[in-house]
Amino acid sequence: MNSGKNQNLPDFQGIGYSKIGYFKEVRYKIKELEKLNIKLARRHNRLEAIFNSMSDGVTILDKDFNIVFANHVQKTMFPTTPLVGTKCFQAYYNREKLCRDCPSLKTREKSETLRGEVFIKSGNLAGRFIEWTTSPIKDLSGNVDEIILLMRDITERKEYEYKLMQADRMAAIGFLTAGISHEINNPLTSIAGFSEGLLKRLAKDEFTFDLRMKASFQDYLQIINAEAHRCKEIIQNLREFSHNSIDDFEIVHIDQIIRDTISLFRQHAKDHGVNITYNNNLTKEFSAIYGKESQLKHLFLNLFNRSLKSMEGGGVLAVNTASGENQIEIFISDTGNSSAFNHNCDVFGPLDRENTESRDDGIDLSICYSIVQHHRGVIRFEHTEDGHNNFFLSFPFNL
Repeated sequence: MNSGKNQNLPDFQGIGYSKIGYFKEVRYKIKELEKLNIKLARRHNRLEAIFNSMSDGVTILDKDFNIVFANHVQKTMFPTTPLVGTKCFQAYYNREKLCRDCPSLKTREKSETLRGEVFIKSGNLAGRFIEWTTSPIKDLSGNVDEIILLMRDITERKEYEYKLMQADRMAAIGFLTAGISHEINNPLTSIAGFSEGLLKRLAKDEFTFDLRMKASFQDYLQIINAEAHRCKEIIQNLREFSHNSIDDFEIVHIDQIIRDTISLFRQHAKDHGVNITYNNNLTKEFSAIYGKESQLKHLFLNLFNRSLKSMEGGGVLAVNTASGENQIEIFISDTGNSSAFNHNCDVFGPLDRENTESRDDGIDLSICYSIVQHHRGVIRFEHTEDGHNNFFLSFPFNL
């Protein structure tokens, strides 16, 4: 009887057991998910730590070029710009649309890694060289889902490469002068010798000239003789630059060197309608440096000559000196405005091999750069909006 009654009762015990089993399975799944979340969080933190420990700036972009991640270095490079959630061209280049030849766009379209470098002209990194790399991040279907952008500041490396280029250029000049200096010195020796002979014969009245003509001939011969000796000195300087020796350096006064150079250049400037002004603010006690007079005169002659080239219609060449902190500062400025002269803010950069005038001017300025470096100095160039050309030089005091 009892067994029959038990057969007609509902199986409440079975339902309870099934619910308990279901809840156990849910709890087990929850624990598995929690473990997976912990692993994912650890992996995320590890990846973020790796990205932040890198010396390069790391940015991850989505397909619409929105920044979804930026590491610590990248944020340091652009401290005033909120990166995440901003378009890359807005954050890094202050643009309203994609950059021309955008590498991220090409990486998204062609699914390939691209590399290059760019000189930043404005913004937080103005004046810096940046090396970049764009690489695709693909989904399971092989489509580009995100783009990783690496940025590295290579300004110091570019400066080092530039110094090596200058050294190579000066080595080439030294090699060139070694080969041709002997051939050039021979005719210069003849010119100097014959001009000196004619001056001596004029002094002995061996020629029948009236006084005015005699004075003119004497002036012309003296100029020829002086220029011939100056050319021989320039060639000698070129030889010395290739050796880069400071054994023959001595205490020299910048003020007197500039005055002597201006006196040599003044007539040439006058013939081209250029007026030279000189304002010396150096005291006698703080006007000396350790250097070589002939090289410094050659430096200023080259800089004056470049300024003259930039003033084809005449103008003013202003030279100013002042005492800085443990250094002598020299400011050379011209009024410029030449349509024929190629102004270039990177005048000490690579030569334009297609432009003969640029090559000649570049060689002269390479020599100037080498002289300044040789004297432990600094030289900078600036071309202003009003057409003026400015050279800034500084040399350490001989204290």
